Amino acid sequence: MPYLLHPQAITPHDDTVIWRYMDLPKFLIMLEQKALYFALLGELDDKWEAVIDRRMARSIASTFAPSASGDVISLYQEFNKHMAVNCWYCGCEESIAMWTLYTETVYGVAIKSTVHRLKRALAGAKEDVFLGIVEYRDYNEVSPGLYDRHEVTPLKVILQKRVCYKHECELRAFTHIQPPFPDDAQPGQSFIYPPPEHGTLIDVDPNELIESIMLGPKFPEWALRLLKSAISRAGISPQICESDAFKAPPSTFITD
Repeated sequence: MPYLLHPQAITPHDDTVIWRYMDLPKFLIMLEQKALYFALLGELDDKWEAVIDRRMARSIASTFAPSASGDVISLYQEFNKHMAVNCWYCGCEESIAMWTLYTETVYGVAIKSTVHRLKRALAGAKEDVFLGIVEYRDYNEVSPGLYDRHEVTPLKVILQKRVCYKHECELRAFTHIQPPFPDDAQPGQSFIYPPPEHGTLIDVDPNELIESIMLGPKFPEWALRLLKSAISRAGISPQICESDAFKAPPSTFITD
């Protein structure tokens, strides 16, 4: 299936500008495979991913009855072990923080795109893929309220992070990894699938996805030739430009 609208995810307007920062090898692999890697939540660096906080635990107890809350929490945790995400930065301009965090060498590149382009690029995907903005919360804050009933879902906790990650301005593409239901399944038969060991590649059309490519600071000339060659082989022709974020000003005194 292509991109689908999820009723419990806040998807930004189609014109929203998004960026994905990476080192050159990852970009070349994406072009070669024509796919984006969706990582399991457990593969991400933040060990607080999908944590069920106090407010969600109270909301579960209120929605499903306290006696059932432990079982529901276990189901949520099991469900989220099968969730995989691909992360983007939302912002009209490039971000020095993202360059620093997600490019480890001088070979850093950033894909500039839009929400609309990402949706179109996923049109050929076999999996159901959804988009949602991440909410940033203070997990130490004692909130007296409960979530609305429609928010008491496993999805709520994968689309929120601690406020210390607010600089990421994150849009998440997400999917649920699960083997197909067996053809020989009998009526009333249930199945428990073990969590996958790693994430998955999801088909994407680079020509639809990439509006332009930004080169990181000190990107070497020989690597630029390699990049242009790979782009040509992929049959795409996006604009390539250099990052302005780290350039020195033309003067220490700027006038009109």
